Amino acid sequence: MGQLGIILLYVAGLALMIAEIILPGVIIGLVGMGCMGAAIWLAFKLNSSFGWTLVVIALACIPVIVFLYVKFINRFLIMSGTQKGTNAAKLQPKDLVGQEGVALTPLRPAGTARIGERRVDVVSDGEVIDPNTRIRVVEVKGNRVVVRAVGG
Repeated sequence: MGQLGIILLYVAGLALMIAEIILPGVIIGLVGMGCMGAAIWLAFKLNSSFGWTLVVIALACIPVIVFLYVKFINRFLIMSGTQKGTNAAKLQPKDLVGQEGVALTPLRPAGTARIGERRVDVVSDGEVIDPNTRIRVVEVKGNRVVVRAVGG
């Protein structure tokens, strides 16, 4: 194999190493390292200065690839989502105190109620409340919404 073939093998190995960064999975990187190693070995068999040149290029590529990964490639691979527009941030149980609704399930003491347009997991203040009974939120402790049947 001549110098051109060794250079092509080396460049193919380098390209596979870069592809491993973009498409992680180990096998592509191992094949790339094998190609680069074989190219360096063949270069040393052909001419030791040519072999050392490829070793120096390989060592010089390491910080360049790491820099490119950190600055550019990593930005495309990391998920960057926000919770903007979700309703979860708007739902504050403490805002429910004093509001009225309807029990959707039997509250013995826990169950589900509709308060406004929302389904809320609630707990009665000790009494059993039948479905379709009007209820009022009397207390909120963390995510625990305590309700009481509305009399009358």
